[in-house]
Amino acid sequence: MPLGKSLDNILTDYFGQSDVNLQFDQKDSTVGKELGIAEIKIENIELSPFQTRSFFEEDKIKSLAENIRQQGLIQPVIVLQKKITESTEPHYVLLAGERRLRAVKYLGWETILAVVKTEDSLDEKQQAMISAMENLQREDLSPIELSQTFKMLILTQKIDEEKLASMLGASVQYVKNYLRLLTLSVPVREALLEKKIGEGQARYLVNLSEQEQYELLQLILDKEMTVKEIVAYLKDKKEVIPQPKVNGIGHSFPAEVINKADRFASQFPNSKLKCVGDLDKGKIVISWG
Repeated sequence: MPLGKSLDNILTDYFGQSDVNLQFDQKDSTVGKELGIAEIKIENIELSPFQTRSFFEEDKIKSLAENIRQQGLIQPVIVLQKKITESTEPHYVLLAGERRLRAVKYLGWETILAVVKTEDSLDEKQQAMISAMENLQREDLSPIELSQTFKMLILTQKIDEEKLASMLGASVQYVKNYLRLLTLSVPVREALLEKKIGEGQARYLVNLSEQEQYELLQLILDKEMTVKEIVAYLKDKKEVIPQPKVNGIGHSFPAEVINKADRFASQFPNSKLKCVGDLDKGKIVISWG
């Protein structure tokens, strides 16, 4: 992911230190003691509620498992120890390292080396930040998972798109472009998540109705349409279909969008609805009284 800042710098800015990135050798006892490294039971670890990654390629997990089998677990996972009573075993929430956890599970390990944090040392905003930064390090993070990570950061850190862009060292438009992918219909998001279509192809489906998205998605999959072919298809379709008008002003918004706007406008006395523009740019104006 082409961020303007390195993840180490982002974490340093946020925490005032970069040790949560944990790029160190487990044999360094000084670092280990300082961070509270322990061997913990895998069965006592649950996944983070802030995890936005949902797709893990099995072949890559197996490859990582083989690497761990040969070299050992160089980088511990990060967990948060949940508050417990004296009569129960410690339980943990995984903050970073799900690929490593899946790999050692594949190897049949019962325990894993972990950096143990406490609920007193990390609040929910910090927990969410660690989980997000772990994901943003992955080159194979899908566009949808990246979009979900951006949205999660905006919600948990209570920031806007501009602040997030500044935090990441990216442009505001870069952040907005990814967040727009979350408006895609479920079938398109799933196809993008499973890498059946690419990010460039998906972007041209954003402003279409759900039915139009479904129809175009099937064409893309059946005919293996390129971005150039998708652009030509949408251009031809736009020229063929007569453009509807509202109050005499032409536009090319999907009918379902106009219907929703019309229903909303009807709640106001003596309302008038005006629509101007096309799928790329435009406005809907409601006046009343």
